[in-house]
Amino acid sequence: MMGLMNPLLPCVLLGTLTPAQAPLRSPAAVAAAERAFAALAGRVGTPEAFLATLTEDAVVFTPKAENGHAAQRAQPKDESRLSWAPEHVEVAASGDFALSTGPWDWRPKPGAEPAARGHFLSLWVLRGTRWKVLLDVGAPHPAQAALPLETRALEATPDPGARASLAAAWKDFDLAAVTDPSAALKTWAAADLRLYRKGHPLKAGLLPEAPGAGATFREEGTHLAASVDLALRWGLREGGTDRSSAVQVWRREGRTWRVAMDVELPLPPAKP
Repeated sequence: MMGLMNPLLPCVLLGTLTPAQAPLRSPAAVAAAERAFAALAGRVGTPEAFLATLTEDAVVFTPKAENGHAAQRAQPKDESRLSWAPEHVEVAASGDFALSTGPWDWRPKPGAEPAARGHFLSLWVLRGTRWKVLLDVGAPHPAQAALPLETRALEATPDPGARASLAAAWKDFDLAAVTDPSAALKTWAAADLRLYRKGHPLKAGLLPEAPGAGATFREEGTHLAASVDLALRWGLREGGTDRSSAVQVWRREGRTWRVAMDVELPLPPAKP
């Protein structure tokens, strides 16, 4: 998505699971919640759908990080439509934290050709008996074919040192990124790493091709599943005059933490 989004989708068909029909803590329930979110946007418009689905402290990117409710209330009411659907969903073993990602497109009015496309990444948290969006970000890129939905439920693998090893992994990653962020990503990448970059199609398992200029990361927020196997952090990535909003999802694989998703959205240079 991108802090904006979508109409009725072909996925909202007779026979598709609804949040009430799927086990609450399952990937199917998260996928159903994502589709319901998209369908709601098709009926009432993007801002109203986001206001109904975001947590009160949700973060969206425009491309800078903003409170989701404030950002959506500032959106003009128009005929534009943002459409999306999940193609990959995974849920922490504790069933309280999940991610959903897939393609989106934006049309200036219903029936028009898409004027922008890309991939979204949404982080969902279970609040009571309802899944709500804690963070939503998207990267624009040329059109690419949508993939069939795949889901993943992380298996419970207790590790008393998981929190400490996550903190160490983040510290080591950030130190390595000061020299070369691309090399840091290659070192900590999960096998299905997804890189969200403006102008570049998304492909699971694709590593950065070229060395990157050194960058520091200034953390602005984090969230961790109760099972300590799925972790989120966001903030600013800065190197020289370049600044980007950055979002990372880390997944614990056994006793090793890996980067599963890395998002970078360029920001205007900082004012002197």
